[in-house]
Amino acid sequence: MESDPETGLDIGSKAPDFTLQGYDGEAISLNAIDKPVMLNFWASWCPPCKAEMPHMKNFYEKNKDEVEIVAVNMMHQESSEQDMMKFYKEYGLNFPVPIDEDGMVSTTYQVVSIPTSYFIDSEGIIVSKYTGPMTETSISETFKRIK
Repeated sequence: MESDPETGLDIGSKAPDFTLQGYDGEAISLNAIDKPVMLNFWASWCPPCKAEMPHMKNFYEKNKDEVEIVAVNMMHQESSEQDMMKFYKEYGLNFPVPIDEDGMVSTTYQVVSIPTSYFIDSEGIIVSKYTGPMTETSISETFKRIK
């Protein structure tokens, strides 16, 4: 008989759940998502985040029926809410963007440098972690290993 994996940040651990309010005002809970997830942490001033976002957006447009991208904005690291809103609109983000106002989720996920992405399977298990900007190809390849 297999026991449930413990919650943690290691590969094979259950990803810590959280609920944050999204940019659109909707609450976003990690445990409520029933498909593979790219959990991404970013801020609007971060050049590698700016480089990565178009790749995430393009990948999501093509694959949103099979996977989810949750791009957590680290509001506690932003210079202003207006900067984040401008970034969101400028990049035309088409996936959920929860706002980590006080940094609790970023702290829970031990985000030290950004962008940082966790890839989580449909059962909520961490399959991969990537620090630094990803391309559409690298996002696609990482999701292929999950399915």
